Amino acid sequence: MQIYILGSGTCIPNKRRGSSGYYLEINDKKILLDCGNGTTWKLEQIGVSFTDIDYVFISHLHPDHTSDLIPFLFANKYSYNKYRNKNLYINGGIDNFIESLNSIYNNWLRPDRLFVNEIDIGKIDYRDFNIEVFNSVHTDNSLIYRFVCSGLSLVYTGDTDYFEGLEEISKKADLLLTECSSVDDKKIKGHLTPSDIIRLAEISKPKKIVLTHLYPDCDEFDIVKQIQSEVSSEVIKAEDFMMISV
Repeated sequence: MQIYILGSGTCIPNKRRGSSGYYLEINDKKILLDCGNGTTWKLEQIGVSFTDIDYVFISHLHPDHTSDLIPFLFANKYSYNKYRNKNLYINGGIDNFIESLNSIYNNWLRPDRLFVNEIDIGKIDYRDFNIEVFNSVHTDNSLIYRFVCSGLSLVYTGDTDYFEGLEEISKKADLLLTECSSVDDKKIKGHLTPSDIIRLAEISKPKKIVLTHLYPDCDEFDIVKQIQSEVSSEVIKAEDFMMISV
């Protein structure tokens, strides 16, 4: 597995960090985790065509995680010289959202080979990989994904606050891609801080922790140093266009 950080920021405009979006390769499958603004353009920047994406997994419906679905789907339907020759599956409590967008845009966002799926909590076998889907503590329908392939695991928290059970979801993950939205003294309800990450890592003991969904305050304080001094996991601050192997 390899993951590329396309957007390590939030809804706040930041020349260093775009909104949430991550490109994950599992064997020959090409996956988007969330699709915040700029995601489609950034795929091209790392040499991946939007027509090659097999799956999109959405963690929740806030604009900084979904807004680029509009240009992404529009490009897949009306691309000038790139054509989709395989199915596209979008997953994650998204069906009504996509239908609403198509109502607004007169079905201009409906590529011929698009399949939009609700997703059940629990284990799902995608043949090339498995996932486990969990509810998080952010919105009514926000989700956490744990991807497993060939004995390796990657957990993507999306946006979440700390809750009982997060430790088990993250337990011994090879890579924990976790939001860390703000510093401790500016905690935002529904989000994690460095102290939350320390508490989580002490119990779940992931191999690598990648901190993302960073508000500007997180670049004014050394959150990596704060966390790394307390945990045995390798701690990395996400940067746009960073690639990390699992």
